Amino acid sequence: MFETIRWRCHVHANDRRSAERVAGRLADLLDRPAEIESYERYCKFPELAVLQLVSPLGCPTPERALMTVLENAWKIATPWSLGGQGAGPHHEFEGIAAVSVGARFSVPGIERMEFHVTDRP
Repeated sequence: MFETIRWRCHVHANDRRSAERVAGRLADLLDRPAEIESYERYCKFPELAVLQLVSPLGCPTPERALMTVLENAWKIATPWSLGGQGAGPHHEFEGIAAVSVGARFSVPGIERMEFHVTDRP
C-alpha cells in the first residue's frame, strides 16, 4: 500500500512562518494536507529554506499511486523529471522539478521540489 507522498521543497522564505505559508498554499492546491516534517535553512543558498512535507496518498496499487502522484505533481509544477524502480515486491517513484531546468511552479517562491513515493513500510 502506498500511504504517503514525501515532498522536499526549496523555497524563498525569510523565516519559518513564510515557509509555512508556502506549505499552506501547496496544501490548498493539492486539496490534501501537506504537513511540515522539518524546516531548515539551505546551507548553499541562505535565502532558501528546505521543507520536508508529507501528504496522505492511500493507494493500493503502483499504477494508481503513480497516477495520483502525477496528477498532484502537475498541479504544482511543469515539467517534472521522473524516475522509479519496480523490481521485486516493492515499488518506488520519484520526481523533481526545478526552476534552473525550466520548471514553472504554480505556487510563488518555490525554487525546486521533489517527491518520493514507496510501498516499503
